[in-house]
Amino acid sequence: MGNPVTDSSAALELAEAKKFVGLHARHMGLRTRRVQDTLRRITALHGDQPGSWLAEWSRLAEEHQSRGRHQAAADHYNLARFPCADTAAKRRAEQLAAQSLRGLLRGPRHGRRQTLVHEGREVTVLFRPGPRRSAPLVVMMGGIVSLKEQWGSLLAAVPRAGCAVAIADFPGVGENRLPYSRTAGQVFSAVIDAVGGDCDGDRTLVVAPSFAGHLALTQAPADPRIQGVVTVGAPLRKFFTDSRVRDEMPRITRTALERACRLSPGALDAHLSELALNQDQLAALEIPVHYVASLRDEIIPTAEWRRAAALNPRWRVHAFDDVHGSPHHVVQTRAIILSAILAHAGRPRAARALGALRPLLPAARGGRRS
Repeated sequence: MGNPVTDSSAALELAEAKKFVGLHARHMGLRTRRVQDTLRRITALHGDQPGSWLAEWSRLAEEHQSRGRHQAAADHYNLARFPCADTAAKRRAEQLAAQSLRGLLRGPRHGRRQTLVHEGREVTVLFRPGPRRSAPLVVMMGGIVSLKEQWGSLLAAVPRAGCAVAIADFPGVGENRLPYSRTAGQVFSAVIDAVGGDCDGDRTLVVAPSFAGHLALTQAPADPRIQGVVTVGAPLRKFFTDSRVRDEMPRITRTALERACRLSPGALDAHLSELALNQDQLAALEIPVHYVASLRDEIIPTAEWRRAAALNPRWRVHAFDDVHGSPHHVVQTRAIILSAILAHAGRPRAARALGALRPLLPAARGGRRS
């Protein structure tokens, strides 16, 4: 007979993972019915046997790969290693996600993989130049549970808008060997240095959801080439300094943070307290910041962005009645990001037109506009 306490804990852990990945899949544009069918087949979070998390998502990834659906294969391998690659099998899924997307990189004009070295550690980025060599740059970085390959569609979309694009993993995730630390935001400057010869890196917009947004905001004051930041649910101060907030974070978030920071359990809280932005830093930011906020965020307290917006008039908050990452407002969030990219590309009329359209876009079931 199994241990009732252990069995109960495993069931809760699996239920939490299913809840979070169901919401995360919305951002990836995956079909809700197919995701739910897969989640129903999964009976174990760990291991690699049929019915396990890794096996079921990997099987779907292999199907897509066999049909030449490179982006879909990468997306499903991304889910196979969710929330982080903490086993050899999940690290293999992470590698397969990167290999899958190589099918989209058919030549210099379609994008390339480029590896840079920062502080003695390798960081691989996906880069595609803009329509002209003088095009401004957009640097995209995902959060602690997603691989850069998830954002592969931006390799086509951003150049169409008029910008070059570089996509990097968050520190401690995928092919970014740096640990998440106070100085890890310097990787944004390293990416600009690496690709700046093929675009106008002096004009860079950073699109960085969640914890990547925190890193972008720590680095922006030190690098004048960063001329704007778009983020979704970024922690700023209270998450890092309030022990009650940290204690209430989902187990999946804590696991992924420990992996990204390269810390053992028990050492995370002291490390996080060192990462907080102070009020002077938030007030002194002289660049426009678009912050997508969720009123029912289970990770980031509303005090984070309310205080920042009160301190700095250059912050524009887009608040939705939703949970972390505003998964039920994906269309609206994409419109906010695209509008910022269009403005950055020197297309203000197109940006304003899209901005005027955004309030008319419907929310998905389960979320409401505010």
